[in-house]
Amino acid sequence: MHPHPRTGYALSVLAAIVWAATAPGLAYLITTYRIPGLTLALWRDVFIAGACIAGVLLVRPAMLRIGRREIGNLALTGIVSIGVYHALWLWSVTLNGAAVAVVLIYTYPTFVTIGAWLLFREPIGKPHMVALALALAGCALVVRAYDPAVLRISWPGAAIGLLTALTHTVYVLVGQRNALSISPWATLTYTMTFGSLTLLVLVVGADMLAPAQRSYLWAVDEPLAWLILAAIAIGPTLSGYALFTLALRHIPGRVAGLISVIEAPVATMIAVALLGERLESLQVLGMAMILSAIALPRLVVSKRQVAPVAAIGD
Repeated sequence: MHPHPRTGYALSVLAAIVWAATAPGLAYLITTYRIPGLTLALWRDVFIAGACIAGVLLVRPAMLRIGRREIGNLALTGIVSIGVYHALWLWSVTLNGAAVAVVLIYTYPTFVTIGAWLLFREPIGKPHMVALALALAGCALVVRAYDPAVLRISWPGAAIGLLTALTHTVYVLVGQRNALSISPWATLTYTMTFGSLTLLVLVVGADMLAPAQRSYLWAVDEPLAWLILAAIAIGPTLSGYALFTLALRHIPGRVAGLISVIEAPVATMIAVALLGERLESLQVLGMAMILSAIALPRLVVSKRQVAPVAAIGD
């Protein structure tokens, strides 16, 4: 398979747009059905893992036949960048508030860029550095981090938020490394399965530590809530991961990660359209900054720049 940069660029944009529908859906379940976030994280990943396993077994079981070393690497990736990542994300939202948590998680494109430079010897050009700065600043404006009522952060909160970004960085870098040697669907199946098992351990542990409270494991008790959660998992979450993982076959992770920042303005626009939220002028400026960042001409990767990605899987 020959990498096509424009295809990767388009897949990354689509992934971000699809992912943007996840947060409003989960917020609806939390506020309407009072379901703990840890419970939603567990069962969402269980639904995704189940869908991946069923789909691969029905269509092409041979995709799962990879070496033990590769399985071990994907297992570790699933534990860190799916299970631990989703748990840390919820902790970050609790400590920092949703707005600051979003800004901190979107430092991950910077970590991916540094990691790609260290691991894959990918050069870091000035356009990319400018784009990263524009995207992060724009994201802060979009989530209204400038508002004192929104901005609240502590050292533990900042540490957890940055750890969230680092754990997601692992998925991007490992995905780039395996892009041309392992099927994206095999990657998703293994990482989501081990991520689900990690979250199951965390949920059972949480129930053991707080036995008098409502069980985290079975906190979803309405049929409609199960249906909505399954739709979110198999719809925007799985689709977003699949599109992003496929994009890594065509463009480096540092570029795909930068493009994914447009999830923030798309999610904001969804909230404006569906929840009637008011869009402030600084938020509009932030959206323009993010769009400018991902549209910088030099970030449309050439085939020559993608070549190192192909070498990684050899």
